[in-house]
Amino acid sequence: MSDTLTTLPPAKEETVGSIMSTKIPTCRPHDTHENILQQLAGNHWDSIHDIYVVDANDKLVGYLSLQTLLQSKKSTYASTLMQQISFSLKPDDDQEKAVFLAVKDDIIRIPVIDEAGRFVGVVSAHALINVMHDEHLEDSLLTAGIHGKHSSITKLATSRIDLIVKTRAPWLLIGLTAALCLGFISSWFEESLTKTVAIAYFIPVVAYIADSVGTQSEAIAVRALATMKINYTIYLLKEILVGLMLGVLIGILGGIGAALIANSTTIGIVVALSLMVASTVASVLASLIPILFKIFGKDPALGSGPLATAFQDVISVLVYFSFAVALIG
Repeated sequence: MSDTLTTLPPAKEETVGSIMSTKIPTCRPHDTHENILQQLAGNHWDSIHDIYVVDANDKLVGYLSLQTLLQSKKSTYASTLMQQISFSLKPDDDQEKAVFLAVKDDIIRIPVIDEAGRFVGVVSAHALINVMHDEHLEDSLLTAGIHGKHSSITKLATSRIDLIVKTRAPWLLIGLTAALCLGFISSWFEESLTKTVAIAYFIPVVAYIADSVGTQSEAIAVRALATMKINYTIYLLKEILVGLMLGVLIGILGGIGAALIANSTTIGIVVALSLMVASTVASVLASLIPILFKIFGKDPALGSGPLATAFQDVISVLVYFSFAVALIG
């Protein structure tokens, strides 16, 4: 048995290597129950729930639980007690991948191996819980457009006012620009609004649905990009179909409702078509923006929410007025 694992260079932040425990008991396949217990008692370990079985080259070949060891006979070899490893991580993997794997396969400890297959550590249950908490807070703040060195809940609650404003302001300015664009677009259609004031009733409906569809798509895309390897083209094609199907469903219902409220079949058709197109565009856009952030080496959650919302609002209102002008005049 050995408590000396393969030496690795300093781990990057938010990688598996930065959260794993390295003082973990190991043994050889030929070690007996008695040998393992003797050496367990002589060392301090970060965790002894599992003992990992490695060969002469420190390559991971299996593991056995302490409970299994204690229930075995003194002469039993580790090779007869161990179970095969069906899951592992690399030190450079994103720490969110550890959480995804733990939740997906219902596991609470994950072994870490290097590129050569050598055992280098374990991501413990305690580390997984901490990562889940930290990543949830970080993604929530990033999606809301709050980022920077002061973007933690503690700092945002206790920092100086000027630092808080500096952290929160950038994406709000983007939102302000988008809102002014909406006002500018509406001014283009002043004549149509004057002739058919009922057109104005449903601007918030189209914008709200586009934002809601986009928020759902973005939440899924951000989490998927952080924890999985996905084919971007296939993923976006799927989002087009999802957005289109949601758009057809919402468009039909929204169109019927709008026709009844405005007492106009034409306005109902305008609302129905606008909801269908806006939902499809929002679904794709809210997935595309995180993907672009990922491609350029940024966190997918970084500002995707405010940025996607700004684009969705502008596009949805532009689509709505375009249909209104085409069908109503």
